[in-house]
Amino acid sequence: MRKHFQNFLLMIQFMTRIPIKLELPCSQEDFKNGTAFFPLVGFTVGMIQWIVYIALMKILPPKIVMLFVVLIGILITGAFHIDGFGDTCDGFFACKGKDKVIEIMKDSRVGAFACIAIVFNILFKYECMVELLSSYDGFFIVGVPIIGRFSITILAALGVPAKESGTGNLFIRNIGKREFLISFITTIVLSSLFLGVVNTAIIIPLVFVVTFLFNRFCLHNIKGITGDSFGANNEIIEIFVLTVLLATAKVIL
Repeated sequence: MRKHFQNFLLMIQFMTRIPIKLELPCSQEDFKNGTAFFPLVGFTVGMIQWIVYIALMKILPPKIVMLFVVLIGILITGAFHIDGFGDTCDGFFACKGKDKVIEIMKDSRVGAFACIAIVFNILFKYECMVELLSSYDGFFIVGVPIIGRFSITILAALGVPAKESGTGNLFIRNIGKREFLISFITTIVLSSLFLGVVNTAIIIPLVFVVTFLFNRFCLHNIKGITGDSFGANNEIIEIFVLTVLLATAKVIL
């Protein structure tokens, strides 16, 4: 049990800026075992956002509150995933060939496509979350990041490394059936709790499809995936889940 808890804390250290000031074992096996806890990392991020939402709704208008909720999500992760999303857009839309695309993705400078993608990402999430407040309670704030992190386990299982080395290689094809099953079951349970059984039944199969298509897109562009691909997929899935929630809310109403 202690080992599993350490692996969970390792994933919190790796994927967020939550101050876990511990020296934890970080072998390849520890990262493999840690993939089982990706949805719980999303749950942790989402719960902090939800607490902010509950606290501020008592004193501020809903639209301002949702600005803080989106901002807190970025700050908690250190813009980890959204940075990967921006780098991926910079590289892929440059259309220069595999080596050049990867070089652009590694470049610390921010290009035009990254700026456009990040601004669109934040605006889209904000507008969706404001709209969802009229149809759902605030629990969707917790559910969305859970599914986003679960999608990373799908991509890790499907993908092949586009580079010989990189942080993404800690997870690419380094996820066992047991870890994937734990991640999947955890996601189903938590998603059903925070988004509802019907929404979960609709969303989870579609998440597999979208992630599969994104993996194929990466294969076409760079012959595999990188750490940035994980961040990009997380952001794409979060946007997708928010969109589906809006669509189902309209149908129900």
